[in-house]
Parts: sequence; C-alpha cells; structure tokens
Amino acid sequence: MAESNRRFMRLQWRAHKLAWNLSGGRLGRRLQGMPVLELVSVGRKSGRDRQILIWYVDDNGVPMLIGTNAGRDVDPAWVQNLRAQPNARARWNGRWHDIVAVEAEGTEHERLWALATAAHPGYARYRESLTRPIPILRLESP
Repeated sequence: MAESNRRFMRLQWRAHKLAWNLSGGRLGRRLQGMPVLELVSVGRKSGRDRQILIWYVDDNGVPMLIGTNAGRDVDPAWVQNLRAQPNARARWNGRWHDIVAVEAEGTEHERLWALATAAHPGYARYRESLTRPIPILRLESP
C-alpha cells in the first residue's frame, strides 16, 4: 500500500476515534461497512493500557481480529501485546467485555480467513503482498 494511502487511513481512523470517544462508543460502530470495536490491551514493553479502534469480523457472536497491519510486513503492535498478555477488554455494540485473545492456527485459521475475506475482500490483497502469515485472534470470554 502506498504511503499516501496509509496516511489517509491514519487520518480516517483518528477522525473515527474522535467521534467514538466523544459519543462513548455510540457513534462509529461501523466504518466502510465493517463493524468496529475498541480494544484495550496491555503494552508488552510499557505495561500501560493501549487503546485502539479496529475492524472485526463476527464469527457466531465472537469477534475476530485480523492482523494485516495495513499491509506492512510486521505484525501489528496490538497482536504482539495480546500474545504477551492475552487478557484484555473490548467494547463492541456499546458494551464492555473482558476477553482473552486466542490465536487461530491450522484449519481453524483457514476457516476464519475465509470468513474474513468474505466480509472484507481487501484482506486477500494484503495476503498476496506479505511474506509473513496474517494472524487472526478470536476474542473469547475468559
């Protein structure tokens, strides 16, 4: 993805985060047709809470997050944080949930990948351009 597209995406997410925060998560539950959740994880280096807004794909009521990192060939920081400390909090549909992140592997990863690309075909373009596997994390109840 070109750097200008990344800049546009960052600007779009910042505006979205402002609307989300000002409305207490009532506005901005969807972006570009995809559902959005707020993830609060613990930074693996800092130990501080790290908050992000991120698209998710629903798998029978369980959100799953796709670690594309906007096409960069390194796992996103939130993936690395959840690998180090899988217990976190997330808000979707206006409610907070305590969650544990479980990374999908093998046939489960492929099943979830098919759901993800059906929901957002852009994910497949990322996979074509990356040399790393794209992690998928399910946000399950502890």
